[in-house]
Amino acid sequence: MSSPSQPGCPITDLVSQFIQARAITKTQYQELTTLVLADGTIDESERKQVNRLFDAIQLGRVKILD
Repeated sequence: MSSPSQPGCPITDLVSQFIQARAITKTQYQELTTLVLADGTIDESERKQVNRLFDAIQLGRVKILD
């Protein structure tokens, strides 16, 4: 199984999709959160992907939609 920092990982794929689309809905955000927390912990690779998305949101590259 791929680690979350590698292409092909569901978390990496989702984050990349959101950044490419320049948007994320609140439902998609909840789904991402559920996926990240599914095993009860957040490892370093998952944290990096989440931070990548948060950085894009803060820089205005990704908008949060209702």
